[in-house]
Amino acid sequence: MSVCITKFWWVRHAPVKSLAEGRIYGQRDVGCNLRDVDSLIKAAAPLPQDALWVTSSLSRTKKTAHALAEQKGWKVKPLAYKDLMEQNFGLWQSKTWDDLDDDADAKAFWDDPAGLCPPDGESFESLCKRVEKCINHLARKYAGQNIICVTHAGTIRAALAQALGMSPTAALRLQLDTLSLSKIDHITQEGRADSWTVKGVNI
Repeated sequence: MSVCITKFWWVRHAPVKSLAEGRIYGQRDVGCNLRDVDSLIKAAAPLPQDALWVTSSLSRTKKTAHALAEQKGWKVKPLAYKDLMEQNFGLWQSKTWDDLDDDADAKAFWDDPAGLCPPDGESFESLCKRVEKCINHLARKYAGQNIICVTHAGTIRAALAQALGMSPTAALRLQLDTLSLSKIDHITQEGRADSWTVKGVNI
């Protein structure tokens, strides 16, 4: 019976440059700090050479992808997908959570952080839907390949939620460090429904 395994290697981008603790950057195109070469070498070590590279359309993921490949002596041309961007926090982007202490919308947000939508932004549930659509596209188009996805914490939580059958609310409990790796295999087998295996989270 024919089995096809597509291996997703999810890497969170390098730390964001000089933003105050608790700053909400979401889909802002902020820079990342690539000066910690030891961390880049460690993050790049397990990545396979024979892989398709994918990023979001934000520069911090593209720069991280090139920096990781550089540690291995590889030249890569990642495909950028808007659907793999971080959550859009709308009017809250560039603010800190402390700035929103007296904001009625922010207080309501914490009652349902997955389902409620920041003003002019999107909910985490909406992020999960667009990420799932993109993952399904990648799994079909590049079936059987290694796919290195350098993206964001929210995007990787969504990928794990899809693989594990978790609700968006439960997925928000997952901690994902910068430059951490999460490994997920997509499995197709003739005569059976597609399935997933999670090999590691926040490695």
